[in-house]
Amino acid sequence: MSKKQDQEEFKNIVNLLTNVELTPSSSKDRIYNRVTYKMETETLQPYCKKKDEISMKKNKWRATTVIASAVICLGGAFSTTSYAQELFQSILAHYQVGGMEITQYDKELPTPAVNTSSSNPARNDEVAPLPSPLKLSLQEARSAMGMNFPAPSWLSDYEYVNCVIQGDKMVEVLYKRDKKTVNLLISKDDENGIITTDDVKVETINGTKVYFANGIVIWEYEGFRIELYSQEDFDAITLGKIIASLETGKPVTQAEIEKAKVKIQNAGPRATAAPAPVTQN
Repeated sequence: MSKKQDQEEFKNIVNLLTNVELTPSSSKDRIYNRVTYKMETETLQPYCKKKDEISMKKNKWRATTVIASAVICLGGAFSTTSYAQELFQSILAHYQVGGMEITQYDKELPTPAVNTSSSNPARNDEVAPLPSPLKLSLQEARSAMGMNFPAPSWLSDYEYVNCVIQGDKMVEVLYKRDKKTVNLLISKDDENGIITTDDVKVETINGTKVYFANGIVIWEYEGFRIELYSQEDFDAITLGKIIASLETGKPVTQAEIEKAKVKIQNAGPRATAAPAPVTQN
């Protein structure tokens, strides 16, 4: 398709949108969402390329520019609408690892508005201290969740500290050395996401594809997604050893399951944490 043909088709689309009367105004949102989806899934993106599991956009045709022009034609106040302010955020790449979607932008995202009435509680309100988490062994956590999740048997010179159950699909495994900690979020069938403007690195270590985004190291192991959070950077050799040491526990017995359930029930809110929030930074 020639550049001239591209321009003519774009003009036709703009003319159609210009002459459409939309009531209510929410129709603009629906059109924007549809066009955004089609462009991001490459239905309307002639200058897209795919490499392995990564969808990357070139800068020849910015989807945001096209949508912005259409919305301006649809009528007014483009710069003042909340959804329109996000149109100028250009997605450079999407990455998929397990249920995790990593979205890389080429500029800073807008800061969401803060609800001052809810963010400033009354001065006489006191925040109750969080109770210390219940101590659980790996086998107890596996029994309580009914999920035989993997964990490393070797993690450099860090020692196992505890497991904290995060909902019904995720567990946090904590390791410590002196004042430094390493946290592993291990999940299955859990959807989450990362939004970043930093570079996302993808490296294959001992046959495992490893993703580096926002200081988090992410990979898959036998259907589980593993996110490693550390105060120090591990080199490829160390990461390779950690990955190679992953192993699941022995099959849990019914007696272990019942015992773990009783322990957690007696501990109350100390036993589990709220599900981990979607990562947006």
